[in-house]
Amino acid sequence: MESSEEYFAVFFTTSGAIRFHRFLRNNTIPAEVKPVPRNLSTSCAIGIEFFYTGNLSLLIIQDIKQIYIKQDDQYILKYAKGH
Repeated sequence: MESSEEYFAVFFTTSGAIRFHRFLRNNTIPAEVKPVPRNLSTSCAIGIEFFYTGNLSLLIIQDIKQIYIKQDDQYILKYAKGH
């Protein structure tokens, strides 16, 4: 069985973060609401940490500003709105 990757999603609004958390929960994807690390964004105070294996593009909703993959103690940008 393939292990899940750890991701952190940043949003334009708090309501977008809550909507995405609900979406993940409804699809049995482990996720937790957390404060956004200051080095990632200052626009929305909460983000979603989640664990996922598969095609990340299947999870993209319009509320997402950026998604980072966490490797060791670093965040590497994997998706940004408009890219």
